[in-house]
Amino acid sequence: MKKISFKNISIKNFLSVGSAPVVVDFKPGLHVITGINKDKDDRRNGVGKSTIADAIYFAVFGETLRDLKKDFIINNINKKTCEVVLEAEVSGYNKVDKIQIIRTIDPSKCYIFVNGDDKTRDSISNTNEYIMTLFQCTPEIFQNCVIMTLNNTVPFMAKKKHEKRKFIEDIFNLTVFSNMNTDVKNDISEQKKSFDVLSAKYDEASKMLTNLQKQAENFKLERVAKQKKYETRRNNNTKELVVLNEKLDSSIELDVSKVEKDIKTLEAKSGKIDNDIKVVRDTISSLKTQIDIKEKTYKLIGTDKDNCPTCLRALGDKDKSHIKEEKQKIKTEVTEFNKQIKESQDKEEEYADLELKIVKGIDVLKNKIQEYRIQVKGLENTKERITQLNKWQKELEVDLKELEVSNNQFDGLIVEQEDKIKNLSEEIESIKKDLRKLEAVKFVMSEEGVKSYIVKKILQIFNTKLAYYLKKMDANCICVFNEYFEENILDDKGKECSYFNFSGAERKNIDLACLFTFMDIRRLQGDVSFNFSIYDELFDSSLDEKGVELVINILKERVEKYKECAMVISHRKESIKAATGEIIFLEKNNGITRKVDYVEYHRE
Repeated sequence: MKKISFKNISIKNFLSVGSAPVVVDFKPGLHVITGINKDKDDRRNGVGKSTIADAIYFAVFGETLRDLKKDFIINNINKKTCEVVLEAEVSGYNKVDKIQIIRTIDPSKCYIFVNGDDKTRDSISNTNEYIMTLFQCTPEIFQNCVIMTLNNTVPFMAKKKHEKRKFIEDIFNLTVFSNMNTDVKNDISEQKKSFDVLSAKYDEASKMLTNLQKQAENFKLERVAKQKKYETRRNNNTKELVVLNEKLDSSIELDVSKVEKDIKTLEAKSGKIDNDIKVVRDTISSLKTQIDIKEKTYKLIGTDKDNCPTCLRALGDKDKSHIKEEKQKIKTEVTEFNKQIKESQDKEEEYADLELKIVKGIDVLKNKIQEYRIQVKGLENTKERITQLNKWQKELEVDLKELEVSNNQFDGLIVEQEDKIKNLSEEIESIKKDLRKLEAVKFVMSEEGVKSYIVKKILQIFNTKLAYYLKKMDANCICVFNEYFEENILDDKGKECSYFNFSGAERKNIDLACLFTFMDIRRLQGDVSFNFSIYDELFDSSLDEKGVELVINILKERVEKYKECAMVISHRKESIKAATGEIIFLEKNNGITRKVDYVEYHRE
C-alpha cells in the first residue's frame, strides 16, 4: 500500500494570507483551526480558516475548493506573487520519496521535486497529471476523503445517481474496470470499424475477382473465337491455293509471235483480196457502163419506118438486115457483159466470203492473243495471290502458335485477388474472434460482470462499516447499498424512506457516517492512505452537543488507531477543548490573515 504523509504547508499571498507565510505542520493528533477577525469587532467569521483547506487543495490540484479564478486567489491587498509550498512523503514499495510541490500565481508556475530532483513537466497540466499519479487520488475523492467542507460541497447522499456510482467506484478502486470497460468498448468500436473497412474491402475484392473471372472467361472465349477464325482463314486459304495452283498447272503456252505472224499473213491476204474485190468491182462497173452504152446504142440503131430518120434515105432490106444484125450483136454483147458481171459478182462473193473468213481468222487469232494475255495477266495475279496467301498462311501459323502459348493475363491477377481475399477473410475471421473475445471481456467488465462480483464482496465490508458509523453517530436509520450502488434507507421504524425525509441534523449524521466509511474503504481498498484529513466547520453545523461529542469520539478513535492528523476548522470557542494536538490560531487584521501563537494570544 502507498502511504501519503503530508508534512507541512507554507501559504503566502494566498486569499487573505499576506506576505508573512502561514505555515501549518501535519502532525498526528486532533488539531483545531480557529481564530479571530479584528476587522469585525472580534468576530470569528471571515478570519481565513478555510484558506488552509483551499491552500492544501490548491497545492495538489492547482485550483481552490470554491473554484475561484486565479485573479481572485492572489491577495487583493498587497497583490504580490502568490505562493503555496506543500511538502509530503510518499512511502510504499520499500522506498520513501520526499515530495515538494511549489505553486505560484503571477507568474503561474507549478514545480514538483522528488527527493530534491526537479520532476516538473513541460506544462502545468502535465505536471498536474504527474502529481495525481504520485498521489493516486482524484479531486472528488480528495474532497470526500481528505478535505471535507460539509457546508460548501454537495453531500454524497445528495448527489445524483451517476455521480454516486462514479465516486464509489473511485473509492473501491473499481475505476480500473470502468476504464477497462471503456477501453474494451473503444476497442470493440475500433475493431468494428476495422471489420467494416475490411468487409468493404472484401466485398470490393470479391467483385473485382468476379470481374476478373468474367474477363478471363471472355479472354478464353475470344481466344477460341480467334483460333476458329484463324483456322477458318487458313483452311479457306489452303482451298484457294489448291485452286490457284491448279490454274497454274492447267495454263496453256502460246507462241504469240507466230500467231502475230499468222495474223500479218492473213491481213496480207485480206489486203490482196480487197484489191481483187476492187478489181472485180471495177470490172463490174466497167461492164455495166458498157451495157449502158450498148443499150443506148441499141436504142439508137434502126427504125420501124421505111426511111432513115437521120438521112431520110429510104431503107432497103440490106439495111434492115444490117440493123437487125447490129441489134443482135449488141444484145449478144450485153448478154456477154451480164454474164461477165454475173461471173464477177460471183467472184466478188467468193472474195467477200474468203475475206470474211480471213477477218474471222484474224479475229480468232487476235482473240487468242488477247485471251492469252488475259490468261498471262491472270496467272500473274494468281501468282501474286498465291504469294499473298502463302504470306498470310505463315502469319496465321504464327498467330495460332501465339494463341496456343499465350497466357491469360487475368490468371495472375485472379491468383493475386484470391490471395488478397484469402488474407482479408483471415483478417476478418481474426477480427470476429477478437470481437467475440472483446464482447466476453465487455461483459466481464460490465456492471453485471466481475465488477458486480467484486462489489458484492466489498459491499459487505462497506455496509458493515457504514452501519458501524451510523451507530456511532446514534443515527435513527440504517443504510445498505446493493451491487449497483443503489441505497436502501430504513428509518427507526423499519420503513423505507429517502435521504431527504430526514432533518438537517439527521442527514448530517448520515453524511458523516458515509465520509468516515469512505475514508476507511479508501484505506483498505484503494491501495493508498493519507495521514491527514481536514473538516471545515464540522462542529459548527447542525449537529447538537451530543452529535459533536460523538463526532469527536470518532475522530479521536481514528487519530489513535491510524495516527492521523485530523484538523477541524471551527469558529466555536468550545471546539478548542476537543483538541488533542495543536490549536492553529489565525488572526485577521486590516484584511490580512496571519498565524499567531494561541498561548501568546491569550496572554495579550
